[in-house]
Amino acid sequence: MGIRRQLPAYSPIPASATLAATAQVFGFGDDPRPRFRDLLQREFGSHTVLLCGSGTEALTLAIREAGDRAGSSAPVALPAFSCFDIATAAIGAGVRVSFYDLDPDTLSPDRESLERVLRAGSRVVVVAPLYGVPVDWDALTALAGSHGAILIEDAAQGSGASWRDRRLGSMGATATLSFGRGKGWTGGRGGALLMNNHHYAREAKLASPGLFHEAGAALVLVAQRALGRPAVYGIPFSIPAFQLGETVYRSPQPERSLSRAAAAALLATHQASESEAKVRKANAKELLAAIADNRQLVAISVDREATPGYLRLPLRVNRGLAAFKSESRARTLGIAPSYPLSLADLPQLAARRDGPERAWPGARILVRELVTLPTHSRLRPEELKELAEMLGALRG
Repeated sequence: MGIRRQLPAYSPIPASATLAATAQVFGFGDDPRPRFRDLLQREFGSHTVLLCGSGTEALTLAIREAGDRAGSSAPVALPAFSCFDIATAAIGAGVRVSFYDLDPDTLSPDRESLERVLRAGSRVVVVAPLYGVPVDWDALTALAGSHGAILIEDAAQGSGASWRDRRLGSMGATATLSFGRGKGWTGGRGGALLMNNHHYAREAKLASPGLFHEAGAALVLVAQRALGRPAVYGIPFSIPAFQLGETVYRSPQPERSLSRAAAAALLATHQASESEAKVRKANAKELLAAIADNRQLVAISVDREATPGYLRLPLRVNRGLAAFKSESRARTLGIAPSYPLSLADLPQLAARRDGPERAWPGARILVRELVTLPTHSRLRPEELKELAEMLGALRG
């Protein structure tokens, strides 16, 4: 077994972050959560910031809160292709769901599909920019506004991305962030609910993390720092119980507030995450330049007013990973297939599915064709070159 394996995504964890998190477990220092909340308010311009145990928990609360404001029991509109955690949040919120399709060329909502869902009555819409590729937020706001609908911006993958010089996470009236291990800015775990032009409409009673959760947050961070390196990533990757490299559905968990340990780590990783985002953009630019004339793949079209964060670089490849000369080597270099099912086909949502759409051709194209490439700073120059060469050698 080769233990060197490239990470699909990387979030920097300096030693200061693990030390800060561990200190909180033992009760050293003041509570860092007010300082972290203030940081998010400044950077995203939010009226209210609610710190949560995960991004999924934050999205669960956002769906409930938006439903209260909309005063509607109609299905919540979800993208037909996205992270399975969106399904977890919808189930945790106890709502029925309707699905709108995506444009496979841009990863943005298909406007005609979304409009049909809105005409059918949905008044809450979750919009989740994938891999840090922004969507045209003004166009979506106008469409939702014409139907009296509320948009939730799920910016879980938006680290380092902006649209019209506004950070992803600052555009929706309600937005959510995730600080999990692969999200670019991490505290090991954690999330946030941002109310960007209003205050939180319902009182949130989140369980406080006890010593077990505080210690767990610190241990997760230490493990991620130790094993989240290409030189040894093959070891945890080879352990089936970790399910690394797999997209799996996870059941909803009780909502908790962010741990002190995770908040301390997030403060300590903030600057490193900003620097990491610059590296990702530069590496993505180099890869895109190398494949500009390759007819075997389709680069995702980006709005001219958007600055992608490129948490990973998404590309559409005919036949997906099977088009690579060596699929095994492609995976070792961090090339990964995207989500294996559309959300519309996820069994856990079957009993909750409603709405007018019965086919989602864009989502199913993405299931078949979308692959993602690593862009992070742990890529060696020779690996970046090899990635470009592998794309150039794609089989038709």
